[in-house]
Amino acid sequence: MQLIQRFIWFLGQMPQFLKYLVAKIMSLYMIYVPNQSMRVTRKNIDLAYPDLTDEQRSALTQNSLKELCGKFFELITTWVKPVNYSQCQVRKISGFDEFQSQSVDKPTLVLLPHIGNWELFGVWLSQHRSYTAMFRPLRVPEISDMVREARERGGNYLVPATTSGVKQMLKRLRCREMAIVLPDQAPKEGDGQYVPFFDHEVLTPVLPYRLALATGAAVFIGAALKREDGYEVVLKQLTAPADHEQRAWLTLMNHEIESLVRDDPAQYQWEYRRFRNAPDGTLRYP
Repeated sequence: MQLIQRFIWFLGQMPQFLKYLVAKIMSLYMIYVPNQSMRVTRKNIDLAYPDLTDEQRSALTQNSLKELCGKFFELITTWVKPVNYSQCQVRKISGFDEFQSQSVDKPTLVLLPHIGNWELFGVWLSQHRSYTAMFRPLRVPEISDMVREARERGGNYLVPATTSGVKQMLKRLRCREMAIVLPDQAPKEGDGQYVPFFDHEVLTPVLPYRLALATGAAVFIGAALKREDGYEVVLKQLTAPADHEQRAWLTLMNHEIESLVRDDPAQYQWEYRRFRNAPDGTLRYP
């Protein structure tokens, strides 16, 4: 095992109290030392919650950064711990009966926004049904290999985040399999459409819409949200507009993601530049 992989493994295997202590130290640095994550998080929260007071937005920013530091260890733990460990962290499942009834022997598309522990959600899902997902290699090859190996557990299949990968995902959905897509990343200009998100027009990927339209897949939004005693897996079906028009479909998708975020705002990945691009070509922030 490479040195970097050993270090990541060590972080994931540390006792829980030690992870909490290190995450606490990291969060103090993130909150009180000027840094990019803090600036972007605060800017996004200012845009998303203009009706809150400055003190409330500051508090939410700090809570978000604390959650980010804790999530760093939670994601790593999910990579290096056995599958059974992650599955035992799920204490509650909401929407599972509908998910089961609508996804059995049908093409199923799960939209997994960046809230909660998305790595744990994938581990939990694979005990019920394996899935196909896109994978873009990380900058550090040793860590990239660890993440790929962790996500492929349970018979899951990773495809490249390219046109070839999209074709493979389409093929598998047409064979009545399951796929996971990230719905809240800012795509390239040609691969997205501006639709509302927290009352701002944001560039939104059209891939989920195209996959659903081409395959007739049942679409669910999923998340594994942190609770006091573990995690709650949440699944909610996305009912497509009657005319299946693209903007209406994507607007509904963003609305459901926004609703999920508003219930647990500190668990969302606010340090990502989700609001950066405006429809007129300008940038809302650097």
